Parts: sequence; C-alpha cells; structure tokens
Amino acid sequence: MAVGELDEAFALTRAHPELKTIASDEVVIRVLNHNAYSFWGVYPAESESPLLAYYGFLLLNTIGAQALIDGRLNPLDPDLAFLASTDERPEAIYIWLVVAPGLSSRATPMVTISLGRICRGAPLYARAGTQAGLNLMRRQGFCAVNPENDGLGGLFIFGGAADAFKMREPRVRPQRPTCDVKVARTSEDVERALAIRSAVYLIEQQCPYEEEFDGNDRTATHMLGLVGGEPAATLRLRYFADFAKIERVSVLPRYRNTPVAKELVRETLEFLRRKGYRKVYGHVQKRLINYWTRFGFKLLESNHKLVFSDHEYVLMWGELEPHPEALSMHSNPYVLLRPEGKWDEPCLLESSAVRPATNPH
Repeated sequence: MAVGELDEAFALTRAHPELKTIASDEVVIRVLNHNAYSFWGVYPAESESPLLAYYGFLLLNTIGAQALIDGRLNPLDPDLAFLASTDERPEAIYIWLVVAPGLSSRATPMVTISLGRICRGAPLYARAGTQAGLNLMRRQGFCAVNPENDGLGGLFIFGGAADAFKMREPRVRPQRPTCDVKVARTSEDVERALAIRSAVYLIEQQCPYEEEFDGNDRTATHMLGLVGGEPAATLRLRYFADFAKIERVSVLPRYRNTPVAKELVRETLEFLRRKGYRKVYGHVQKRLINYWTRFGFKLLESNHKLVFSDHEYVLMWGELEPHPEALSMHSNPYVLLRPEGKWDEPCLLESSAVRPATNPH
C-alpha cells in the first residue's frame, strides 16, 4: 500500500471498535515510509472499489528479530533500527495487524503468497489481542514461543514459518541444455549427420536407402544441430548459380521439444547470407508449409507437382536480406581461406604467411 491509501485502512480499523489501535497514524506512516512492503491491501476485482481488508507487518532485520524475542521491541512505537528497509530481506516477520472482517480465509493466502516472494524463509511471529484471534492462530498452526506464556499477549511463532512464507516455491524447471549449430567439417561430423538422417528417414519414415542417400552427400555442406553437445538435428545444403537449396532437414524425435530445429534453420540462413546468397529454395512436405512460412518462405509461383519417397512436396523459397559483410571476390583473400562458417577466426594458413616464399618457381 502507498501512504495515500492509508486513510482507507485507518477508517476500516476504526469501523471495528473491538480492534485496539496498534500504533498512532504517524507511527504507521513512518514504518511504511521505511519499508514499502509493511502494509498490504485487499480490494475487490472491480476498479475503484473500496478496501476490503488490510494487513500490517513489521519486517525485522537481525537485531530486530532478537529484540522481538527478548522483549525489547515496542510494537506501539518500533525503533526503525530494528526494521529492514524496502531493499533488504527481513530476518523475521511480525504480524502487526490484520483487519479482514469475514475475509481472513480468502485474503490471508493472497497476501501471504505476495509477501512470501519477498520474505521467503523468514519465520512468522504474532500476538493475539482477542480470544477469537488466539483461537484462529492456534488453528492455523501457531504455537507459543514460551510455553509459560501461551495466551493473550504472548508471542507465538508459526509452526511451519519457513513454509508459510515460502508458500508456493516457484517450481524450478530443469534447465534446458544449450542448442548449438555448426558446419560439419570433419568426417566424424558428417557421419553424425548421416546417422540422424538414417534414424528419421530410413527408420521413422521408412524411406528406401538408395533414395535417401542419393549421391549428393559428398558434394554438399551438412549443418549439424547439437543439444547439450549431442547430435540432434541436421540439414544439407547444395549451391546453384543464384540460390542455395536446403535439403534433408531432420530432427531426432527426442529433441523435437527443444529449440534445436529453429536454431538450425536460423543459423543456416545466416550462414547463407554471409556467403552472399540472397535466395534460398527447398522442397517441403505439405504438412510443414506453415512451419517454413515462419522463416519468411513462400510458395514458388510455378509450383510443380512433386512426389518422391512416398511423400508429396511443394516448392518454397525465401529471400534473404543482404549481409553487410557478405563474402565476395573482393573480400580479404585470407578470409576466403578460412574454414566454412569460421570466417571471423584466423586460420593456420594465415600464420604460415610469416614465412617467406621459398618455392623456387
């Protein structure tokens, strides 16, 4: 709650004379100015609706928590030196006041969850000013800090205080392994790409071996997608005069709920842009048309009916934005000597340039 909203809270408290004032209005404002999380209001869903309930807390720092236990904390006029500031995690929470007529069972969980995001793990303390309040505290799991003072005015701690303000710990989802994409430059990487295609096309789609491995694999570029370092996806690139052709896109079933396919296509298009290509073309199974439109592909106007390996395909193409550092005959010749896709990293041939030319011819 903001200071400007406290007037409603004060009025709500005074409407219930059975409640004893916890502190003067000036003290309440001083505490709120010290820690903005000290007061919480509960309103109906409709806008500009009146305050239904409000909660006041003393959010205690380390010395304040000890002062509460040994009786040095005065709830009617708490020393600000005992209170955590807005940007400080409290060590303990003292329920200063709850005004929730008829709404405690619904309002308290909402406030607890909201405050719990800030005060997670801090123990929760309270005192009861009425017998009804004491009975409610006992039902909720509070117990006396000192068994000899188990009554009105005694200090109580919530039995599962840490759990109360942890409430619903955000479920920590297992961190997804990272996705990486690289050009298959070694024989081993090419074999990994071919193994993925075998699993997807030969086994899953029951494509005949001779049709899948069509004689173009040793003259093409293979892109390899990795999930947590494990081969997960691949595609093949072949190059023509003014366009590049994407082929044999495949993702192992267990990696289809990861971003590896998206990263594979995105990195491939960037790779082609750097090579200077402006157009990219592919044969797409009809069921995947919508997927490729996400990357800017569209149907080729002169579409031919295309069926092979028992699937019907359509022709799609995309136009690429020119790369500001696209490779050309005018690029640094040493850059053109570098391994495919590693054009920004010096290669061994460049280090050999420090040696003078000794070939007698």
